[in-house]
Amino acid sequence: MSARYRSVVEEKGLELRHFENRIPNGTRKLLGSVAAVIIMVGMVSHALRDQAKDLVPEGAPVVYLHSASISALRQAVSQLV
Repeated sequence: MSARYRSVVEEKGLELRHFENRIPNGTRKLLGSVAAVIIMVGMVSHALRDQAKDLVPEGAPVVYLHSASISALRQAVSQLV
């Protein structure tokens, strides 16, 4: 699904960083500017959720999706840009 998620995000001119199990050490330095974090609630552990939230700069949104569907992601990304 990562490739499909990536295409949805890139359609809006954004870049996707997709993490499923954990966020690798040193990621914060490599990410650059984080516009938003989207968390697919049913597909993420609490530890990964907390790690992702820690990457968000002040004022950037954290969006929780209850569905991991392409259409849910497309709708969330459309509301962000």
